[in-house]
Amino acid sequence: SRCNKSFVSIIKHWVLLFFMKEVKIAKERIKKLFDLAEQEAKKENWKRSRRYVELARKIAMKFNISISKYKRKFCKKCNTFFTSKTLRVRIQKKDKRVTYTCLVCGNVQRYPYVREKLKTKKLKKGKN
Repeated sequence: SRCNKSFVSIIKHWVLLFFMKEVKIAKERIKKLFDLAEQEAKKENWKRSRRYVELARKIAMKFNISISKYKRKFCKKCNTFFTSKTLRVRIQKKDKRVTYTCLVCGNVQRYPYVREKLKTKKLKKGKN
């Protein structure tokens, strides 16, 4: 009984380590795929760029990894990586938000910019 418990705990530990290693590899792949998507978008190879974004999102979903730092770099509807040719950005002062419009599929994404303004104020205060 005692031996069984220690054996089970060792197995759980190894499984956890293996999973953590897989997550680390997945994060590296996601970063690499977004870098490749950006390069392909600059070359105007939209199909390949979309495929890289799609693969990165699938990996992130499989391993439940947040891709929040890449959140505003692609269209959530058609997976197009945003460049100056595929994106229109508008600031709506009245509603205090930033509007991203995908010029490929027409999808509109809105983000509040009050938080961003507060973050920059905090950063400026911290530097002084």
